[in-house]
Amino acid sequence: MSSEFGLKRVLGLGDLVAIEIGTTVGAGIFSLTALAVAFTGPSAPLAFLAAAIPIVFIMMTVGMLGSTMPTVGGTYRYPSRLFSPMWATVGVWCYALGLVFGALPLYATECAHYLQAVWPGIPVKAAAIGLLTVFFLVNVFGISIAASFQALMVVALIIALLVFGIGGLPSVDPNNFIPPFPEGAGGFILAACILTFALQGSNSVIELGAEIKRPRRNIPVSLLISIPVVTVIYILVAVSAVGNMDLDVWKGLGDNANLTQPARNFLSSPLFVFFLVGGALFAFTTTINGTFMWSTKSLMVVAKDRIMPPALARTGRFGTPVRFLALLWILSVVAVLAGAGIKIFASYATIGGMIIFIPSMIAAMLLPRRVPELYNSAGFRLRGAMLYIAPCIGIITSALLIVILLADLELWSLPFLGWLVLGVAFYSIRKRSVEKQTGEKFSQMLDRDLEAMIGECRDAAQEREE
Repeated sequence: MSSEFGLKRVLGLGDLVAIEIGTTVGAGIFSLTALAVAFTGPSAPLAFLAAAIPIVFIMMTVGMLGSTMPTVGGTYRYPSRLFSPMWATVGVWCYALGLVFGALPLYATECAHYLQAVWPGIPVKAAAIGLLTVFFLVNVFGISIAASFQALMVVALIIALLVFGIGGLPSVDPNNFIPPFPEGAGGFILAACILTFALQGSNSVIELGAEIKRPRRNIPVSLLISIPVVTVIYILVAVSAVGNMDLDVWKGLGDNANLTQPARNFLSSPLFVFFLVGGALFAFTTTINGTFMWSTKSLMVVAKDRIMPPALARTGRFGTPVRFLALLWILSVVAVLAGAGIKIFASYATIGGMIIFIPSMIAAMLLPRRVPELYNSAGFRLRGAMLYIAPCIGIITSALLIVILLADLELWSLPFLGWLVLGVAFYSIRKRSVEKQTGEKFSQMLDRDLEAMIGECRDAAQEREE
């Protein structure tokens, strides 16, 4: 069954859970654990838990949006139709920067660092570019193929992480957790801010709405499964990591610190190799693969609205947006070659990921008023005070994290702020151009599309979902 842009509904509940877990786990555990330990020391496991609390409220809101109006590129489409097209565009604009100069180079570079534990002579930048290229090509050949790769890798990934997390518990040294907050409240808050990015991957579900079977049911159910699973795994691995290596050793390793060092302390050689391949390698590759799978979807809708060139959204022979995929691949390769550093990559990725949430949270609060019929028939919906509490927590948390991380970036915050201002200007120019070409208000075009979405969802609700 085909949907908008020629995309096909091929993703089942298992595929969604695999995509969400695979997209989330890679950056959180393997890229950011050492950074969290550097910020807050032994309280890193608690920082993972603190980071999960606001994400739960955000994902509750995301689940409601996806269950009410499953569509392609929901992160842009919901706020642009229900709230503000300008802020929806700016959100995607900033997320795109966080993606190509943050998330993708972060995943690929850190994966290459882990591979050095097996092949010490491997060149980091060449390996990172190779990884990006492989999964760019996998996604060019279709999302069903990419999803199959994802499901297989996620099974091995979870087993490897449990080997590390459970295998390290018997040798945990309680003294490594004392003092729990050596860097004070400031260090703990900064660690929790960075670690929110570790749980953002589940947001991908509302980007893939046009490719999901039974989306009104499967979207909220997949979130209900993936978020607790990921959170438990994160805390378990963090406890074993901190408990098996002294804080002074962590700090002494600096930017070279990662989970391979504590893993050597308690895993046998065969299990250590399995942890590196099935854990580290698959964590990063599932994240890279999943990111390529869903990150183009909002961009495709922006292009459909003509804010970006519509030609970029055209799908190729295998029903994939080849031009957008190629653009993400090229810019990510440039970022790898530039090599700004893990902290900069992680901060940009986190800020971009949080900015895109804010317009969606506002759209969620407007949902019952703008589309009451769909809201009342949604498979999952927030009711009463929770309709406002959950999005408001998401908005306040996102805004605070953005401010904290921009302040920590110091001069590196200026390029991001400049990009944000450029996004506002770009939208204004393109909007006027579209209105001149079409002879109608841009808002009228979006209202017409919203009516079409409502009609499609109404029709789908009357039929049995495949």
